[in-house]
Amino acid sequence: MADISLTASMRSNLLSLQSTQSLMDMTQERLATGKKVNSAIDNPSSYYTAQSLNNRADDLSALLDSMGQGVQTIKAANEAIETITSFAEQAKAIANSARDVASNYDKYAITSDEITKGVSGTVIVDSRTDLSKFTIDFTNESKDKKFMVYTPDGEGHEITLKGDNADAIAQSAVTDLQALGLNAELNGKSVSVSSTDGSAISWVNGAKADGSNGMAYTTGAAVEVTLTGTGNGANSATIAAALNGQGGVAAVADGKRVSVTAKNLEFRIFAKDPTQADALDELGLTGSKKAGDATTITEERVDYAKQFNEILSQIDSLAKDAGYKGINLLQENDLTVIFNEDRTSKIEVKGVDGSSEGLGMAVVKNDWQKDSDIDTSISQVENAVSKLRTMASDFGNNYSIVQTREEFTDNLINVLTEGADNLTLADMNEESANMLALQTRQQLAINSLSLASQASQSVLQLF
Repeated sequence: MADISLTASMRSNLLSLQSTQSLMDMTQERLATGKKVNSAIDNPSSYYTAQSLNNRADDLSALLDSMGQGVQTIKAANEAIETITSFAEQAKAIANSARDVASNYDKYAITSDEITKGVSGTVIVDSRTDLSKFTIDFTNESKDKKFMVYTPDGEGHEITLKGDNADAIAQSAVTDLQALGLNAELNGKSVSVSSTDGSAISWVNGAKADGSNGMAYTTGAAVEVTLTGTGNGANSATIAAALNGQGGVAAVADGKRVSVTAKNLEFRIFAKDPTQADALDELGLTGSKKAGDATTITEERVDYAKQFNEILSQIDSLAKDAGYKGINLLQENDLTVIFNEDRTSKIEVKGVDGSSEGLGMAVVKNDWQKDSDIDTSISQVENAVSKLRTMASDFGNNYSIVQTREEFTDNLINVLTEGADNLTLADMNEESANMLALQTRQQLAINSLSLASQASQSVLQLF
């Protein structure tokens, strides 16, 4: 090319045309890619800054998927909690229905409340075929002997025998008993006593610890039982041992409670001292029952007990089915959700035991034949519902946190991407205008080059 000589004007126009073509090539690339910075050569600072922003956006996008799955895991647990709560409320309704059914046990047994404090005092235990009447034989009794009569209100009255022979003693007893408002009928040397309204009455031999002042006749008499606290108080086993076998009753320790029965006999238990009556009433150790067999099963309560146990089984199954992608927050699996690319920001959602056992609900005891067992089940369900509400609140709070961070991350990705685009993307309107201008410039340059070449062509006219 060095051997070809161009005029100055032609060379100037040629250089201008080459420059225009170079600009057109760059503009065409920008129009084709949509970017004004396509490589580090174009603008190293903008290129590497945009690449860093895009890399962080990609990392956060991967975490965004993880957050979404975390939200679904928490949501699955929360849905299960709501259903379990419905089951628990259904179980409580079943228990209340069973409570409304009178059972033979509670009809014919006295069951104390939970005994958690000291208890002491003397109670009268009386069990007979008919508590409204009794008979005392005074054949072998003598003057000054004593016995106690307890009227239907539980108040005790001391009777002192008077007279020099059995007939006189029996007659004196009749007089004193009638003075108490009781029916008393003399039959030879014995006295038949009954209440006027069929309510319970009792009598107790007045013997002292040394055996003095006591009557020889003891058949049909009630028994005094002394309950003495040990340490912080007598437990149920101690009380049951003191009551058991006294006056024909059978006492059994049932956890922190005491159950007293007298098969097919009427019986009653009451405080000897009226000042202790309130304390014993508070423990549920007093009362009277008609004759019957407390061990006879109440089938309707058995049916309700089966329904309750089935609900517990369904709760256990539901808690097992509450998992999402291998993580079950109701089976004590923990969930960790990462919020940033260097794993310094995260939340740990602690799993819980959502089974019936974990919620403190136990299968029915004794087929719910005792009111106390139903009360225990109801209390367990109420505590379980309280736990479920706490769980729902905790999971709801975690759900809100993860969802809020998910929205923030999504917006942050948009900010990063937008920032990278601002550094690299071309203004398509501007580049289109540039292309049009360059095309015009190119045409003008070609025309100018053509005009410049005409000066050289005029030399040919000399030949």
